[in-house]
Amino acid sequence: HRRAAGDCPPFYDPTYFIPKTFVDGIGRRIDALHKHPPRTYASLIPDEAVDQCETSYEAADGKKQKTAMDNFDDTGIMALICRHDIPLFFANIDSPGEQQKYSVALLQHLFSLLPHQATVVALYDVGCVLARSLAKYDILPESITTRLRFATTAMHAYGHEWACQLIYNPRMCVGLGLSDGEGTERLWSRFVRLIGIERTSSMRPASISL
Repeated sequence: HRRAAGDCPPFYDPTYFIPKTFVDGIGRRIDALHKHPPRTYASLIPDEAVDQCETSYEAADGKKQKTAMDNFDDTGIMALICRHDIPLFFANIDSPGEQQKYSVALLQHLFSLLPHQATVVALYDVGCVLARSLAKYDILPESITTRLRFATTAMHAYGHEWACQLIYNPRMCVGLGLSDGEGTERLWSRFVRLIGIERTSSMRPASISL
């Protein structure tokens, strides 16, 4: 949606998109928690390994701008899908980078709809980084974190540090079978025909593409 077009009168409340107010509320809570010292936690892997994973992936950099922010209200979409590649919920990305508030909002909303005894394994490109953040800060309640386990996605796992792979590579995690966590990539592939022909790019990337 182009910002220059302005806002139209509200006529539709999307069922599968997490409200912006909910996502932003979690973002403010994360920012407030980061102003305090982290709590003591038992790390599964050395912090140095997670630091290296964090610097290696764009998804872990919440400040890196991936697309032009001037023309559009939203610059991307984050999806939460089930084991069978069926989309459950979406969150509009309206910040320069893929900040943790989006993944946390999707997970918190999911747990609000699950039975209290249900457990979840979340496969995420930088699952190791998000897992450390949840261990260091009280971002999600203990009633959720005790039932939540993280792994990286199979395709991205091999770009992580070896110490990280020993814990978070789905091919080394007991109980995950052949789950690869790459369902979102297959989802975007199916959605490719819905993407408009227009693009925004700077002169340099455009000239390189040509």
